[in-house]
Amino acid sequence: MMEYTDLSPSLQSAIEKAENIAIEQLQSLRDFNPFILCGESLDKIERIQSRETDEMFEMAEEIIGEMDDSETTVLTYSDTIMLNDGTFHAIVCQIYNVDEDFGYSFGQIYRIDAGKINFLNKRVFLGEVRNLLVF
Repeated sequence: MMEYTDLSPSLQSAIEKAENIAIEQLQSLRDFNPFILCGESLDKIERIQSRETDEMFEMAEEIIGEMDDSETTVLTYSDTIMLNDGTFHAIVCQIYNVDEDFGYSFGQIYRIDAGKINFLNKRVFLGEVRNLLVF
């Protein structure tokens, strides 16, 4: 099983950067639309205009397929995750890198209590996913 700390420091910082963008949106809007963090220095955000899972993945695949300047991209979306101790809201980051065989999916779990976002424990590894940067 892949731990967050098994990722290279550059992949960890890419996930943290994507999470921070999602957190800012959560704090102002209480929710956020899916987006892809991309670009040579991960300074571009491609917004995805759908929250419906299948459609979001299709759109993400299309956007990522047309990129040519990203060694790393992070697809970030809001989801609910079932764990042993219940169902939680999560910021899900699927990270893809040209040097990896797979993409990796991690969830940062949170609760909103009295209008304030509280993050719970560490990021949860949600599994390997198809690497959309490799064809």
